[in-house]
Amino acid sequence: MIITAVSTIGMRWECPVMSDAMSVCRARQAIWVKVETDSGIFGIGEAFCFGSPLIIAKHIIEDQLAPTILGEDPTDIERLWQRMFWRNVPNGRTGLVMGCISGIDIALWDLLGKAAGLPISKLLGACLDRIPAYASGGFYAPGKDMDGLKREVERYLDMGYQDIKLKIGRSPELPGNAVNYTAGTEFAVSYEQDLERLSTARRLMGSRGALGADINAAWPVEIVLKTAEGFRQAGLDFLEEPILFEDIEGLKQLRAELKEIALMGYETIQGCRNFTAHMKENTMDIVQPDVGWGGGISEIRRIAQAAQGFSKPVSMHSFGSCVHFAASLQVAASLTHTAPIESEENDNMLKNGILKTPFAHDEHMNYYVPQKPGLGIDIDWEMVDKLRVF
Repeated sequence: MIITAVSTIGMRWECPVMSDAMSVCRARQAIWVKVETDSGIFGIGEAFCFGSPLIIAKHIIEDQLAPTILGEDPTDIERLWQRMFWRNVPNGRTGLVMGCISGIDIALWDLLGKAAGLPISKLLGACLDRIPAYASGGFYAPGKDMDGLKREVERYLDMGYQDIKLKIGRSPELPGNAVNYTAGTEFAVSYEQDLERLSTARRLMGSRGALGADINAAWPVEIVLKTAEGFRQAGLDFLEEPILFEDIEGLKQLRAELKEIALMGYETIQGCRNFTAHMKENTMDIVQPDVGWGGGISEIRRIAQAAQGFSKPVSMHSFGSCVHFAASLQVAASLTHTAPIESEENDNMLKNGILKTPFAHDEHMNYYVPQKPGLGIDIDWEMVDKLRVF
């Protein structure tokens, strides 16, 4: 069996407007990678590009990376990962190239699973058949007030979620807040309003589960340090990516100050070497890699093994399509130190609207790991065609 073609599928869906600490989202997009073979078996992966124009990833995948693996044995996944990495070291150790390598790697694992007749988790050495998840929401939106947030949190609790994470930090009045350098500050709130949002969520949750918040690296360390006591009083359990991951000294200060509030991150870090460097500096309590950005299934497994060596749990970041979520579940199922995975609860046609069979879960929102070969999902290709832009 040899690789005969590597192509891309770009999709876009106009979504209800929502925003986090820095950005405003008006459309969801995804770029899939399709790796075909002379046997007729193909694999699908997703390159997560953090909002970059899809056409850039298309050219990186088809023009830069595909020639590296065409004509090769697709089951030699580690060898092909190393070829893609080392042949693109000057421009590909981080950034979009590594995101695109991630998408190809996922596709190769999907292909291998299909060829073997096994889900990816079994190929990796499964130890879990269901993965705990936290509800990821709490975005800012037009007309969304405290009552709207309350209804949202109540819905998550009614669904069975034990843990919930909200977006915070869209406060232009805070000195150094990166939102002041972005395209706009609509839907902004004050720091005091954010604390009220967190306190409202904790009150509704009671003693149930963990409450998290995500600042999307928009704040300078000085502001986070000043607001730490407010987070404690609001009942916060974990804080995701409060500042840029490059500020290692700042993150070390935060770990010392936040104490019982766990630091989770950092979805924007790529590669095992970079994650390990952070673990050595003890800048995070919960390791949060992204399978479509951080290096694919192959590299995320290495990151997870490094995390185990540092006695740190792994929580998979997942904010993409159904392919991204399926890959995250498959990896998480092979780990003994899995923390609740991110389960996005915004409207997302690319995650929930292009599957023939939805992702299944129990009454506490633990997701069952798909057991069909490869990623284990049944894609509705007619719906995919309706959303395609190339």
